Amino acid sequence: MIEGRDFQKLRKNYMKSKSLFYTLMLLVPTLLWSQKSESWILTSGEAKAILTGSLVLDTRSRSVFYREHISGSRSVSWEEFSVSELPHKGNLLPLDVLKKKLEAYGIRNDQPVLVISETKNNWGEDGRIVWMLRSLGHHNAFLVDGGYSALKQLGAPVSNQGEPKQIGSFKIQLDSNLNATSSEVRSNLKNKRYVFLDTREEREFKGETPYGEARGGHIPGAKHLYYKVLLNEDGILLPSEKISEKIKELGISRDSIVVSYCTGGIRSAWVTTVLRNEGFNAKNYAGSMWEWSSGNEKEYPLTLK
Repeated sequence: MIEGRDFQKLRKNYMKSKSLFYTLMLLVPTLLWSQKSESWILTSGEAKAILTGSLVLDTRSRSVFYREHISGSRSVSWEEFSVSELPHKGNLLPLDVLKKKLEAYGIRNDQPVLVISETKNNWGEDGRIVWMLRSLGHHNAFLVDGGYSALKQLGAPVSNQGEPKQIGSFKIQLDSNLNATSSEVRSNLKNKRYVFLDTREEREFKGETPYGEARGGHIPGAKHLYYKVLLNEDGILLPSEKISEKIKELGISRDSIVVSYCTGGIRSAWVTTVLRNEGFNAKNYAGSMWEWSSGNEKEYPLTLK
């Protein structure tokens, strides 16, 4: 019998032998998917190879989804898993509520989840869902690079029929290493190992509040990296070396603890997904500016500098 550690070795070297990897994956899916994947992102080709047997979550708008979608996929939105009222808007709902909602979508611990979007025109919703699932203990939730369009272009079957009704069974195992709280941010504002990464537009970083923040500005000392600079004009991720280069230009190293934030933890969750895929120690601050800016200025400082 092949031991789990052997599968981990295969996963790390699968770029060298994809055909063998996917053959094994089809033969022994339960054993393979019980192992934690260090990769958070799959190419459209890799995703298509495991489409059969995976659960596909589509984060595009429901109106677009019902016009055409990957056959068997489910339509989801980040809002249904998140607090909707200020001051904690953007944070995840209580764990018992999340469990019920995720199981209603058919989520299982032993089945890979492929999360897609329309990558040219989105806010990083696919990354938010992947980050949420990973932080709740689903080890094999993946963002599909290029999203829906890339899968369709490769010949993935599409449909305009209704969604399948499938109840899952999901055991939550919270990974606190992926989620930064406001308390953690406050406690580490002067910790040189922590890097706070503002993933919003430059105008937001400089103080504009177009999305209902109580105060403008950015967390003192934060670096600015608008999330879309990590994509090319076709909505495909830049090559790994280019992404790492942009991150290192900000003074971020492999030893850094990177806490990304935006307005409500969506764009920042996408960046966290990308950084984790590149091997960085990254966390998402889900409450982000909606939560931070609602606090008093002394305890939750913001700056325009």
